[in-house]
Amino acid sequence: MADERRDLRFAGAAKGDVIRNETRDAPWIVVEHSLAGVLITSWPGTFWEAEVVDAISPQNHTGDYTRAVAVRILRQVPPAECFGPHGEAVVWILDRAARLSREDAQTLSEHRAPEAGQLYSSAWLNWKDLPDDKRVFEDWEGIIGAGGTPVSPIGRGLAAIFNSVCDNAIRLFGDMAWYTTDGPDEDDPDMHLAEPWYTASLCLLEVAMALGAPDLLPETDRKTLTAPWHVLTRSSLS
Repeated sequence: MADERRDLRFAGAAKGDVIRNETRDAPWIVVEHSLAGVLITSWPGTFWEAEVVDAISPQNHTGDYTRAVAVRILRQVPPAECFGPHGEAVVWILDRAARLSREDAQTLSEHRAPEAGQLYSSAWLNWKDLPDDKRVFEDWEGIIGAGGTPVSPIGRGLAAIFNSVCDNAIRLFGDMAWYTTDGPDEDDPDMHLAEPWYTASLCLLEVAMALGAPDLLPETDRKTLTAPWHVLTRSSLS
């Protein structure tokens, strides 16, 4: 993913362009081998499929990616491809998360069902790719990734949505968007998203799960999870 705040060379790239670093020193261009591994650091952004022209040798890492000095741009990838067969719905939610107002957050929070967290947990436990060692956990409320690849039923879409809500809340309200509690380390307190942003973020995660991975829940449960979204958007998406 190319974020214009990180590398303007990619923000202005076109098919066929070769983008090359001036030296062979870090930071390198990192090319993921699959869409499932793409880190979405901000939204919106541009996704590129690229060919490695000049790779660093040796690579000295174990991840499924290549460190490169130069790449050739092959095509612009529709963002929805990163989030599975129903990725367009996830993109729509992400777009709204990135511009969520406090009033929007309040609307979502007020219409979230008491059982929403339990239904979201059920979706996780119904996911066939959930690692076996994670199935001992029953409460998945607010969880955005299970480790491994893919990291969730909609790839990194859950993390992207939560991060977008956080970024927007901070943009609008600064330090008032967060509060801290004592953490395990005295010098490293735990950070928590303030209300109504926190509950709104749970709502959007639950909506994304219901619309992005509809096979994991029966229709009645999906309707419960998407009810706040429909109140917010008056949308016909199902």
